[in-house]
Amino acid sequence: MKKVIIILFIFIFMCQPVFARAGGGSSSGGGSRGHSSHTSSPHTSSRRQGGSPIAGVLGAGGCLMILLYWKRHKARKMHQEIVDDIKTAYQQDTFWDEKVLKKKVEEQYFKIQKAWTKQDLTTLKLCLSDALYERWQLKMEWQQYQNQQNVLDNIQLFKVILVALYDDIDNHQDYFWVYIEGKMNDTMVQDEQIIESHHDTFVEYWKFIRYGDDILLDEIKQQDEVES
Repeated sequence: MKKVIIILFIFIFMCQPVFARAGGGSSSGGGSRGHSSHTSSPHTSSRRQGGSPIAGVLGAGGCLMILLYWKRHKARKMHQEIVDDIKTAYQQDTFWDEKVLKKKVEEQYFKIQKAWTKQDLTTLKLCLSDALYERWQLKMEWQQYQNQQNVLDNIQLFKVILVALYDDIDNHQDYFWVYIEGKMNDTMVQDEQIIESHHDTFVEYWKFIRYGDDILLDEIKQQDEVES
C-alpha cells in the first residue's frame, strides 16, 4: 500500500512542475466550494553573456522594471474594462466594495503564505476552496515525505488589482480574479539543507470565490496563462 501511495505522489508531481511559494507557485484550482481545475507552472530565468558585469546587472534590472510596468499596465487595462461592472454589482450587493475586497485579498495573501511555510493545514482549510485544499494537502504531504519545507520570509505584496468578476443571482456562484504582484525570500529546505532559493518579484493571478461575506482562494494562474 505504501508503494502505491509513493507511486501516486510521483505521478502527480511529474505531471506538473513543482515550484515554491504557496501552492508551489503553479496554477491550481478548485471545485466544491470552487470551480474548474488547471495546472501549469512556467518558469523564467535570465542569463548574462559577456560585457561589463555592472552593465549586465543594470540592464537586467532595467528589463525587469520595464517588464513589471508592462504587466501592471495590462492589469490596469483589464481593470478599466470592468469598472462599470464593479459599480453595477456594488449597487446591488455591498459585497462588491472594491476597497473591501482588496483588503480581504491582502489579508488572505499573507495568511496563506505564512500557513504554507508552517505547513499549517488547519489555517489553509479556512482560506481555500475544498478542491484546492485537497491539492495543496497532497503537495504538503509530499514535502513532508521528502523531509522538505518551503520556507517563506520577508513576504511582500506590491499590487492587488481586480481584473475580472462574476456576479451571479446565486451568491454561491460569485467569484473574482485579481492581479497579484509580490516578492519574498523563497527557500526550499531538505534535510536542513537549502536545495533551491528564489528572491525575484513575481506576478500571478488569483481567483477567489465567495463564501458568505468571506472569500476563499480557488485557483492560481501564472501570468503567461492570462496575458498570452
